[in-house]
Amino acid sequence: MKLHIIILLYLLMPSIIVSQEEAEIETLKLELKQEKEPKQKIAILEKLWMLTQYKDDNAAAEYANKAIGIAEESELKKELAKSYERLGIAQSHLNEYVLSNTAYLKAIELHKSLGNKRRVGSLFMNQAINYKNQSKYDSAILYVNKSKPFIDERCCKDDSILMINFNAIKAQIHIEQGKYLLSLDNSLKAAKLSEKIKDTIQYADNISLVGDANEALGNYDIAIDYLKESLNLYIIYDDIYFASDVSRNIGELYTNKEPIEIDSSELYHNNAIKLAKSIDSDYLEMQALNSYAEFLIRINQYDKAKIVFESSQKLTTELNDGFSQSRIDLALGKIYYDEKKYDKALSKTNEALKLKKEIGLLTGTVDVYQHLAKIYKAKGDYKESLSNHEEFKTLADSIYNKEKATRFDELQTKFETERKESEITLQGEEIKTLSAQAENDKLTKTLYGIGVFSLLAIVGLLYFGFKQRIKKNKIAREKQEEIFKQEIAFKKKELTSQTLHLVQKSTFIQELKENLERIKKSPELFKVEFRRIVMLLKKESAEDKDWEVFKSYFSEVHNNFDHKIKAISEDITEKEIRLASFLRMNLSTKEIATMLNVLPDSVLKSKYRLKKKLQLAKEDDLTHFLNTL
Repeated sequence: MKLHIIILLYLLMPSIIVSQEEAEIETLKLELKQEKEPKQKIAILEKLWMLTQYKDDNAAAEYANKAIGIAEESELKKELAKSYERLGIAQSHLNEYVLSNTAYLKAIELHKSLGNKRRVGSLFMNQAINYKNQSKYDSAILYVNKSKPFIDERCCKDDSILMINFNAIKAQIHIEQGKYLLSLDNSLKAAKLSEKIKDTIQYADNISLVGDANEALGNYDIAIDYLKESLNLYIIYDDIYFASDVSRNIGELYTNKEPIEIDSSELYHNNAIKLAKSIDSDYLEMQALNSYAEFLIRINQYDKAKIVFESSQKLTTELNDGFSQSRIDLALGKIYYDEKKYDKALSKTNEALKLKKEIGLLTGTVDVYQHLAKIYKAKGDYKESLSNHEEFKTLADSIYNKEKATRFDELQTKFETERKESEITLQGEEIKTLSAQAENDKLTKTLYGIGVFSLLAIVGLLYFGFKQRIKKNKIAREKQEEIFKQEIAFKKKELTSQTLHLVQKSTFIQELKENLERIKKSPELFKVEFRRIVMLLKKESAEDKDWEVFKSYFSEVHNNFDHKIKAISEDITEKEIRLASFLRMNLSTKEIATMLNVLPDSVLKSKYRLKKKLQLAKEDDLTHFLNTL
């Protein structure tokens, strides 16, 4: 309740705040014209830059360029370095990343010559953010790591802030890479450190990242708690830009929950829209409107969703945002499909597909192909439906394999990070050991008795170091074993996925065959195409590629099952091995019949022949025997 009151009170003030800022800008412009002293002019331009960033980045870039000109003319090196920083930030906001990094590089060289280590570290992080925004994640990690040598973690608050940013940027990169556990780890480190130094805004930023990581991991309730805390702090500290963004995110989480929490979702979506309007941010408003319209689709309020999309469309056109346009087109395609307006649905969905391909949104095109398959099926065009279903399956498998590789990479990275941290701890202990040894050597020269004691102490410390090495090796082995366990788990998931795919594929083909048999009764509909399509379906049904993939995963998970069964009966056929594999997975006779496109009676006969070949008695249970192999 308190949070809602704060939001409503704030929304009563936007017009007053905006008019005050505009008046301040005009006053500063007048002061700039009258000022003659270079340093004072640069200070005024800095204030103007701060008032216009996020709201009018072109103006902010212009003020930074003017400051650069004055600083160069007056040979003010310190002011020149700061002005290049501000130019880089403004150009980054304008998505001019090459120009931004060029400005940052000039600022880095100037700060190096001035001995400003912290500023150098901070600017390397800014370059990392630019690469992250271009999805160049390897470069982003490279540049954020470049900042580490310029941070003294043991120094002071300024270095602590840099360390917070270091972890926060890594968290953002990892979440975009799909490495959610690493992202959660980095964001928690950043949040704890910002709380320790009592930097409230940094804390709000970082608990928002913790919320994002939990959302990606499917922990919706935990994510909502973190994001609400972040939202409350943003509003208290007048950071409305991020308050709008977080409010939209909370609304989306309530939309995605099962069951959907309608009132909460609507409340936070409307707050996001109002907050975005209060600071005249077209981009935030467009994002919030799109999210709200998708919520309305979820609760089947199609007419209202169309009206909201109309408002979003105007902003999308003005901003020339291809991603937003593809999002609108796909959503409208889904609305028209539900309304059974299949031609309109097809047109809008194809427009979305074209845009997503141009932008390079792989995950987005998967959803589009799946929806196109549904539309063509509803229209009775089974050939196109099958084609789009295959495109969907190919892309979905590709994304799954990419995500699997990312998970392995994430586990390996986490293992390597923890190993390095363990090594650093051990090195610290070894340094302490060496320091103690040096001190004891000094004492040995003065007193023989103290020397003997020192020797004993050194032996004890060396023994401790040896124990530490054993402990480190044990940790390394346990981490490696965990990776192997994860690998087995992934292969089991792959096996299940392949089994489901075989079932779905056979069911899909069987359904199409039945439809075609009905169409066959009306030759005028399919005189030419009928024979060719049936042959294509038979060929697809008989394809062994899926079986080979299944057999590969099954053999890895079940320890060369096919070799073991062949050792019992050398004349066993490939089809009988396939049947034995399905029985080992505890599939029913009906499920096996569906997958093999045969009648259940045929499966029972095959089971009888298999039991005979395996030399089992009549009372022996075939499935139980196969599970013991």
